[in-house]
Amino acid sequence: MKNDKHNLKWYDNAKTITSLIIVTIILIFICSQSIAVGVNNSFKIFSSVINHNTSYLLILIYFISIRTKFGKRYFNYFNLFLIFIYFILSVTSFLTIIQSFSFNTIIEFVLNIVILIYLFHTMFRDTRIWKEYKLGDSPFNEIPNDYFFSTILILITISLIINLVSTVVLSGLIISILDAIYVGLLSRYIFLYREYLDQNKLDINNKGNFDSIKNEVSQNIDEFKKNLDDFKDNIKEKTDDIIEKYDLDEKIDNTKDKLVEASSIIKEKTEEVIDKTDLNRKKSNIKKNNSVNNKKEKVEKKKNISKNKAVTKTKKKGDK
Repeated sequence: MKNDKHNLKWYDNAKTITSLIIVTIILIFICSQSIAVGVNNSFKIFSSVINHNTSYLLILIYFISIRTKFGKRYFNYFNLFLIFIYFILSVTSFLTIIQSFSFNTIIEFVLNIVILIYLFHTMFRDTRIWKEYKLGDSPFNEIPNDYFFSTILILITISLIINLVSTVVLSGLIISILDAIYVGLLSRYIFLYREYLDQNKLDINNKGNFDSIKNEVSQNIDEFKKNLDDFKDNIKEKTDDIIEKYDLDEKIDNTKDKLVEASSIIKEKTEEVIDKTDLNRKKSNIKKNNSVNNKKEKVEKKKNISKNKAVTKTKKKGDK
């Protein structure tokens, strides 16, 4: 990883880009002193420079801050600050079109709008705002990173050509060139940060663009659903074929009929067995009753015999 960082070219190194942006803005401040020529008071010179370069001053504060520990800790908040700056610039450029309508003012307005959209769809990607408000569904999110970067370069080139043609003062030409360099470096900074999010932060194993991976995942899900539906249809067709081939419906119906018949037969046999057991019980009861009656008869016979013997004895005694 260290060797890869050292082998990076200057336009692929974020630190180099931010350093060049800071240097470019400082040069713009220095060249802007020519606006205040003829003013003897140093405070008035300083205020004049600040008034003409307020946006550059705020952007300079942004790039210096993000290189500190405090700026790295609250990086997302500083990005919100940068987006707010370009929102104000877009509004002022629109008002400039109303005041002085020209091709150059239109180009500047379109350039500021494109940068604002580019910032909005890049700097918010690693925040809760991106997830909560579903900014990934925005149509501008479908535009590749290269297209945004190329569009800004084309617009700044057109604006620079117009300024070079229309400007006569040397200091104005230098500021126009520095302004074009600044916008090019800023767009490169946004480009690199988006590449960083796509390749490293959002997915550490991601070697491509996040948007392309999102599309690939959605395509894989659709393909999986289609394969699953095809699999279900195949299973159903095979099941129907097996049922038709082996006449399973008829066999199942025959089996049901046999089961019904068998259950009825079992029921009849069970009832017969129950009836037989009842008859046997009755027979055993009758036998028991007969045996009891026979015993009673025998006892009575014995009693009668003993009585008869006693009577005969008494008769014999009377005869004597």
